[in-house]
Amino acid sequence: MSLLRTGYSCFSWLGAPLVSGYLKWRAYRGSEDKGRLQERMGRTSIPRPEKTLLWVNAVSVGEAVAALTIIQAILKKYPEVHVLLTTTTVSSARVIEKRLPKNTIHQFCPVDTPQAVGRFLKHWQPDLAIWVESELWPNLLHEAQEKGIPTILLNGRMSSKSFSNWQKLKGMISPLLSHLDLCGVQSKEQAYFFQTLGAKSVLIMGNVKLMMTPLEVDSKKYQVLKKKVGDRPVWLAASTHPGEDEIILTAHKTLRKEHPDLLTILVPRHIERAAFLQQLALKEGVPTALRTETTSLEGVEIYIGNTLGEMGLFYALAPVVLMGATLVPIGGHNPIEAAQLGAFILHGPHTFKNPQLYDSLASLGFSECIEEENQLSPLVLPWLKKQKENYDEPPVLKTYREEGLQNLLKFLGPHLKTLRKEKE
Repeated sequence: MSLLRTGYSCFSWLGAPLVSGYLKWRAYRGSEDKGRLQERMGRTSIPRPEKTLLWVNAVSVGEAVAALTIIQAILKKYPEVHVLLTTTTVSSARVIEKRLPKNTIHQFCPVDTPQAVGRFLKHWQPDLAIWVESELWPNLLHEAQEKGIPTILLNGRMSSKSFSNWQKLKGMISPLLSHLDLCGVQSKEQAYFFQTLGAKSVLIMGNVKLMMTPLEVDSKKYQVLKKKVGDRPVWLAASTHPGEDEIILTAHKTLRKEHPDLLTILVPRHIERAAFLQQLALKEGVPTALRTETTSLEGVEIYIGNTLGEMGLFYALAPVVLMGATLVPIGGHNPIEAAQLGAFILHGPHTFKNPQLYDSLASLGFSECIEEENQLSPLVLPWLKKQKENYDEPPVLKTYREEGLQNLLKFLGPHLKTLRKEKE
């Protein structure tokens, strides 16, 4: 064990009481599930399934939804397997709780202290671990390897900045990466990053998020909302962050000069910001309504989505979507879900968290980049003149998704087959 690893382990051990207090503070702020804090400390009242247990670890909403697609594909081929899906964020838990496949348990991922990690692994004893685009927590990864749990990283990615930082801490990361049984990455650049840092079995698999099952759309809700909108031109700003809302308001006012009956749907990334956005728009003299507080769209110019699990509904309705976190340097959220439901994607220049996704969509003609703020309204305008007839998945995206998932199962096949034989 390197000095860096030893130092990290000791520091996280001694800091465990502080971590517990920090989690309680986050729960008070709504950033943690107060009723499930014990899971973050590695404790649970749910018994481990007796049969083979596959542990799939994701972080937030995008990775968790991608993980569900992988889990469904694995269970279809290996129905005897049970799955433990761990995530970190409250929003991811809320989104996936009603979408969990059969034989699948959700838990919050333990914090990376030796105590929490030890309790978690002692209880669950997974037979195989798959991390989907996950943060590489040293204690969790090290202890899994110490206990002989085969570990696979899918959709591995890191920014150039992260790569540079890890090079300075190579003594810590190299032993962990070198023991990964398989490291699936998105591109040649990512393969170079991981191999340089010590990963041995590296394969370029493409982006798992391109293989995601399209978001479900409640057909009844869709018909109700579509009827309320009627023939009004509509567009969507999805998963927005502070700094983007003012740009969207300005674009809305500009677009209304040509389309006085325009409806702008605004869905913040964090729905607790909805009331603030409503007041922001009202101060600008723009009639605004929250989805949870109105049944009619008459006289409403900006409709704020402040519900969970309905993004598919809005994607299905809108012919064009501005993807949030791209007009400000946050890195861009996953645009695939919108494209799969037939929406054209507009985005700003800040897509560094998902560059391959945005590049892929651009090459297929499903997206366009906004270089300057004042380009937003001119690029939205042509789409307001079109009526969106349906939300069918574009054939090229469907083909890419299905073929990609088949290839992914081929990569995972040897590990899953070995796992099954060991249990027989």
